[in-house]
Amino acid sequence: MRVVKQTARYVILDDVLPPEQFELMVEYAARSDYARNPRWIKPWDLGDEMPWQTGETVYTRGKAMHAQDPRKAYPTGTAIDLLLRRILDTKFYREHVPDTYVTARTYLHPPGSGLDWHDDEGRFAGAYTYYVHPRWHASWGGELMIVEDELPRSRLPEKRHMRDGKVETIRETWDVLTKDDLSQLLMDGTTSTEFVFAKPNRMVMMVGGVWHRVNVVKRTAPHARAAIAGFFLGEQDDQPFWR
Repeated sequence: MRVVKQTARYVILDDVLPPEQFELMVEYAARSDYARNPRWIKPWDLGDEMPWQTGETVYTRGKAMHAQDPRKAYPTGTAIDLLLRRILDTKFYREHVPDTYVTARTYLHPPGSGLDWHDDEGRFAGAYTYYVHPRWHASWGGELMIVEDELPRSRLPEKRHMRDGKVETIRETWDVLTKDDLSQLLMDGTTSTEFVFAKPNRMVMMVGGVWHRVNVVKRTAPHARAAIAGFFLGEQDDQPFWR
């Protein structure tokens, strides 16, 4: 595994797995079952194609998952274990998101699909993406685009929201329909950016609060952009992964 670039907020790693293990990962992605999420997940742009996704695997730090939980607990005996084990061994995990639970899900981004700006803040301590397609081209799109400036959500304007018959003030969120306020935040505050080609066997790991997006995959791409992506979750997470 080779460090391509490392900052205080993210790291880019190449040759994450040895060739024989990467082949197993490619076959794992090819043989997995996929479906499109029936819900609109807010970072997905309404004008883009939707990606296909698998079920989720979770590194639970040894805690038992609920018997009715549809997710799989690591280790699974499948190739996904190779990647999760590698993630847990990285310096980034030990120094930036130690002792967190790790999720993993495979996504296929077909031509015309992407992912709009978001920061994985809130319940996530961080996130990662690992490219598992057998080959990619610099002209096919699908780049991971990263804002290197620290732009806290507190810069977003407050909003009013009605719940349980009462009007309340909402902070640190944006208009998910027009995204005008988010656009203004990024336009005004961004001075430094990075984009990362979707190179096979490459992984990008980020702490929470880093604004990023996935560039739209070009219509001329002959196959989907395949990536295993997931999140780092702390003890304060309120989702019942292991209850």
